[in-house]
Amino acid sequence: MSNEQSREIEPRAKSELVTEDTRPGFVFRPDVDILERPDAYVIHADLPGVAEDAVDIHLDKGVLTLDARFAEEAGERRPVHVEYRAGGYHREFRISEDVDPTRVAAKMKDGVLELLLPKTAERQPRRITVEAA
Repeated sequence: MSNEQSREIEPRAKSELVTEDTRPGFVFRPDVDILERPDAYVIHADLPGVAEDAVDIHLDKGVLTLDARFAEEAGERRPVHVEYRAGGYHREFRISEDVDPTRVAAKMKDGVLELLLPKTAERQPRRITVEAA
């Protein structure tokens, strides 16, 4: 077996937010992927252990705020063994004027939050047809 095939998966540490806050417990900055499609931006945020009803998303004055509570904090489950510290999640994004704030949508599946930020009609690329003269 080659050296590459025998490598074990190494756990990645969550980065804790270092801000002054009045919330009890730890607050972590979730890892995200941000993708751009012709019609929208898509944000995938890793929120392990978070139920969809424990996520709060707000868009105000061009700032998208994501807050989530770990299931243990919400009183839903009591883990027997965990390999990372439990706590809440917080992340803020400055949203460009390209995004239509009235059509922002979110869904949660398997601990990953997907935020869909549709672009305004003026900002979407458009194909122009060339007509014969």
